[in-house]
Amino acid sequence: MKKEINKIPTFQAEVTRISKMLRKEIYSGHRLPHEHLTENKLAEDYSTNRMIIRKVLNELAAGGLVSIEPYKGASVVAVSIDQIYDTFNVMSMLEGFSAKQAVKNITNQDLNKLRINLEQQKKVEQENTKKWQALNYEFHRIINLKSGNQQIIHLIRQNAQFTNYWFLSMSGVDFKPAIKAHEKILKALIDRNGDKARKYMEEHITFRVKRLVDHIKDRIPVGMFRSV
Repeated sequence: MKKEINKIPTFQAEVTRISKMLRKEIYSGHRLPHEHLTENKLAEDYSTNRMIIRKVLNELAAGGLVSIEPYKGASVVAVSIDQIYDTFNVMSMLEGFSAKQAVKNITNQDLNKLRINLEQQKKVEQENTKKWQALNYEFHRIINLKSGNQQIIHLIRQNAQFTNYWFLSMSGVDFKPAIKAHEKILKALIDRNGDKARKYMEEHITFRVKRLVDHIKDRIPVGMFRSV
């Protein structure tokens, strides 16, 4: 007789699962800045217990997404436009550097993958943000991996978690500017021009954050932003 596998998730596995869910709700704007987060209500929402929720809130507080004050409890931190710009500026520098370094390592096979990916991007229906973002992620991933710098790749992955959630929350996104930027980046890689690859990548991400901030301001009342 086969031994039954214990399907009950471990404490840490449950913390990780709920942490991802709550983080996504905060990034997407489902939970607004200053919203009070009570342990009992969250435990009910996520069908878990207060110990799990307490651990999740502490982890998110350490990451700057939640504020915990004595006698007041936990709440979603105020959205900082400066922080959003700062995050994308970091991504711009990291991915710009990766694009320049990729020129040294990228192969014809890699370039062909980028060409195919770009053609697929052009065929995505305008309202299908999720599908286009998956192709966009893969386009950037191929280039970043070819930088050959593991520390840079690690930092990009950390920041991408934040930027991707915000981008996926946007509706009615016009992919055309990003696709044109991708064409310029690919041309620079084909020409083995590292300086241009870096320049076009940085410009691409800088333009992206401007559109994103405009979108967030339309969704969340200005009074819920903080300046720093």
